[in-house]
This record gives sequence, C-alpha cells and structure tokens, in this order.
Amino acid sequence: MPIKDLPGYYPTIKEGGLGVLPPSLAGLFCLTGTSEQGTTNVKFAGDVGDVLDEYGYGILTAHVYDAFCAGASQIGIVRATAAKVEIDITIPEQKIYGDPTGGGKAVVAVGYVSPHTQVGYNRRYRLRIVKGGSFTTATYQVSANDGLTWSAEKSFAITTPGPPTKKSMLELDNGTYIEFAEDTTPADSFVAGDEYRWWCYEPRATLDEIITACEKAAAWKDPTSGMGFEYVYVSNLPAEIWATRDQTTITNFWTALITIAENLWTDEQRPIFFICNAPSMLPLKDADALEEVDDWIDLLVACAGAKNSARLVVNAGQASLTDTRGNLQLRMAGGSAAGLVSKADLHHSIGWVRYMAISNSLAIYPSKPPFAITGEALGAGDDIEKNFTGFLAKAPVLPWSVVITSDDTEPEEFVDGGDEILYDSTSGAVAGWVRYATGEYSVTFAVAPATGKTVSADYFYVTNAVMGPSNVARLNDARYLSFRHFIGYGIRFTDDWTRASPTSDYYCIRFRRIMDESVRQVGVANMPYVNSPGISEKDMGAYKADLSRPLEAMKITEEDTDKPIMNYVMTLTPDANIWSNGIVHCKVEIVPTPTKKKLVATFQLTTGVKE
Repeated sequence: MPIKDLPGYYPTIKEGGLGVLPPSLAGLFCLTGTSEQGTTNVKFAGDVGDVLDEYGYGILTAHVYDAFCAGASQIGIVRATAAKVEIDITIPEQKIYGDPTGGGKAVVAVGYVSPHTQVGYNRRYRLRIVKGGSFTTATYQVSANDGLTWSAEKSFAITTPGPPTKKSMLELDNGTYIEFAEDTTPADSFVAGDEYRWWCYEPRATLDEIITACEKAAAWKDPTSGMGFEYVYVSNLPAEIWATRDQTTITNFWTALITIAENLWTDEQRPIFFICNAPSMLPLKDADALEEVDDWIDLLVACAGAKNSARLVVNAGQASLTDTRGNLQLRMAGGSAAGLVSKADLHHSIGWVRYMAISNSLAIYPSKPPFAITGEALGAGDDIEKNFTGFLAKAPVLPWSVVITSDDTEPEEFVDGGDEILYDSTSGAVAGWVRYATGEYSVTFAVAPATGKTVSADYFYVTNAVMGPSNVARLNDARYLSFRHFIGYGIRFTDDWTRASPTSDYYCIRFRRIMDESVRQVGVANMPYVNSPGISEKDMGAYKADLSRPLEAMKITEEDTDKPIMNYVMTLTPDANIWSNGIVHCKVEIVPTPTKKKLVATFQLTTGVKE
C-alpha cells in the first residue's frame, strides 16, 4: 500500500487489528457466557453435543452452535456464573381464538423455570394449537421469542397417564417446562388457533462475573505449547446493560475487556482480542418497547465515539438463526462471526469474513419491536350513535391486542379474538371487525355511549420498517461489524472494523497482525528444536528451512507486489551515501513472543537511485 495513503508524514503503527489463527493452531479460540449449569473452569468442545451435555440449553449453547455452524473446529469455553434465584414462570395466559367465552378446556397444571436463573432478562414463550381435540389428536407449535419464529408442528406426549388426571409436560429451552391437565371431556381439551403465553427468566451475569470469566480465559495457557487464547467471544452482555442500556454502562463493559487485553500485552507481550455483541434491537423487555431503530443506532454511534481500541470488535448484526433443535431464534450473530474468524486462513483478517455466508441464518433483523398504544380516542358519544368506524392511527396491528371500550359508567368492552373479529368480552357476541394490516375497524355498541363520553382503543402495533442501507452505513462508519442480505449471495458480513481509533489506518493494522502471526508461527516451530536434546546437523538444516519459510513466502517481488506484509518507512540520515550503487543494506530484528529469542535477518534493498 503506498505511503501516501497512510495518515501523517510518518505513520504511527498501532499494534492491533484482528488476524486469525492458522490451521496449525486452530482451537485457540474461547467463548464466555452464562448457562443454566456446568463447570466454570476452561473446558474444550469439538461438538455441540459436548456443550449440551455440560452446559444445557441456553444462550451460551446457542452461540457455541452458531460458531460451529460457521466453521469453528474446537472451542474453549468459560462459563460466567450468575446468581441463582428460584422464580417460577408466570401463569400462562390463554388467548382464545374467536369467541372469548369458548376455547380449549385443558388446564395449565404447573410450570417451572430452572433454579439456575437470574432476574434481569425475560424470555417470552407462546404455544399455538394447530389441530384441536384431546392429547392424542391435538398438535401445537412453540415460539421462544414472542411469536417471531415458530417450531415445527408437534404432538402432545402423555407424561402422566392417570387416573385420576391425564397430563402432558412439555420441556422447553433454558430448563423450563409447562404442563397441561386434560379436561373431563378430552375432545374439548384444545381448540385450533388458541395460544398460551407466558414468560420466564434467563441466566444473566453481572459485569464482575463476566469479567472474571474473561480474565480466566486470558490467563489460560496450553500446558504443551504455552500458547493462550488469542480470540475470546463474549456471548452475553452484563445484566447492568439490560437494566439501563445507556452509553456509560456499555462503554464500561468495553473498557473492562480492553483493560484485560492491554494488561496482557504489557505483562506478557501476548496479544488477545475480544469480540462482543452490541445490545440487540429487540431485547424482549417491556422497558425497551419504545426503542426505535434510529434511537438504537444513535446509542451505538455515541458509544463508538466514546471508546476505541484495536483489541475489541463489536458485532451489531442480529439474525434469525437455527438452534440446536432446528428451531429458529432471533439472536445476535456474534457467534457466527467468531466461528468464521476462527477458521479463516493465516493471511486473512476478519476483513475477509465479509465474503463468507452465515450458514445457519435465514433472515436479517432488526425490525422494530411491538409498540403499545393506550387510550387512543376513536370518537365521542352522543346518546344516539352506536356504530363507530375508521382507522386506528398505527398499523399493522398485532392479533389479540385490540380492546375497544368507552368511559361510560358501565362501559361495554369489545375484544379482538385473533381472527380480525371484535367480540363482546362478556357475552361473546360478534360486535364488529378490525383489519390487522391496515388498522381499519368497525364496532357497534349495544347501547350508544353517553354524550361527552370517549370511545377509545388499546392495541399493539408493529412497523414494516427494517434496517436499510443508510442504517447499515451508519453502523459501518462507527466501526461495528454488521451484515446484509445480498440477493443471490445470501447473508454476508459487510464490514470488518476493530474498535481501533479513527486516526489509525485499518489496513496497516491488518498487515501488522499478519506479520505478528507469522512470527508467532516461527516461535512455535522454534520451541521443539531449542528444548529437545540430540538435534543433529541434518535436523537443524530442516529446522532452518522451516524457520525461513513463512517469511520467504511473504517477500515482495517484482512479479508479486501485493503480498500481505506490513509497510514500513525508512529514514535516511544526512551522511548516508546510496548514490554509488543504489543499494541499501538492511537488518530486521524480530522477537517472537513465545520464546523471547531474537531472530535477525539481513537483506539488500535496491532503491533504483543511482548517480
């Protein structure tokens, strides 16, 4: 790369960037996060089944699965502990399809959440009846993300045959389950279209607990080679970020990760890089229901402007990803990015990840979360008019969410039955309709609302707005990792920035990391020869050939001037005389970090300048 493209007259090379592990050292990649169970020591896994056995279902396992799907071959795992607070799930709410006085008669007997969970983040479940009838004939689908995606159609399994009561217990992610008891008339147990909705807590660690896990990952070294992890993906955000979601808590988290990396470099001259997620657009929390896409990006841009480090990569992309059971879940795609980075070739940096597809992703998000509208005025009573028509102010409208009433002394109330029909909430009589796509409605009161009384509506709506090119551009400019769905090419990461300061040159950082990796390979190759007795001259000859190969392969020639090696600046002193033959004699000294043994190479540089 020409010197003129570098900032300043003499560029300042900032150690950093994110190179990737060569195949010979694959496996020096670690993931930290929270789960419902498992050891807190460093443990390696080569298959997602190993992770399920040790850590159970949950976000940590989901991100490990993403990394494996993206090509990671071996993953070190450090579980961050979370406070154990035993809290039951909420009592499921039955959303009856159509007539609110009807619906399936199965009883929710009991529901539990694993005691290995912490207050601070909730997960919203839905169970939708596909075919009605008894336990033996009914089928259902489950959503663990409030209806964004659904599982395949399943049959009820009878887990307690009775008598006296027949029951079916359904096990779900995160250690939870829900149990139904069949009605005395089995055929009335379930009605097609009905839904059961509930929520539970998910493990969520504090900042200190996550940093402790990251410090443990940074301190780990392979007992044979002495090498440690170089890439650590932090799959969970601290509970404090979910509680406040402000700039200070986010940058405090980044600062803690950066501090670990900088301390390791200062103490051991060992590079380590962290990949973490930005807060997602759709956290499934009531407190964040009013967050807009632009508000979300404004927050991330402000955070990026406040904190920079070449040791940190922040992923802002989220997608609909398959989980270990084949179900679709909406989650941050940092695990996919980490898996792609861990399998890339030596001369690739994370920049090349942009050309790699995300194999287990089917859709791109974020889209906006549902918004709640309360008390929207639809008109005023006059003791005469019973029928009210028009359009709700916002659309599309969520099924089952519309409630229309008045502020009369004894008001009538009309509810949406999930089928675009409005029913009297007491009698179940049909009273009107609502069109979910447009928000158009018509409702007829049995008794006209009194003069001066307001007819109003409560409902939830979503928007069709999705992240567009301008949104992605803002994230890219703020140096976030994000991605897009390219027609014909699938889902690809679209940028590759570390959290390096804007004044540093990214490509120069990248080439520097490539050189670091080559030197590290030389150092690793050097260790067996230096530390093993009985090395013959023939062995040493082979060793010297191996030692020089990585650097020889990176020499720039007249035929190939675009090899991945760092640019340099050479300053000539006033008394230097290169006019006689145009040749400068150079010496390069390299100190591989694993062995701290100096390697010296001399070469001649032809300047093309002659007297």
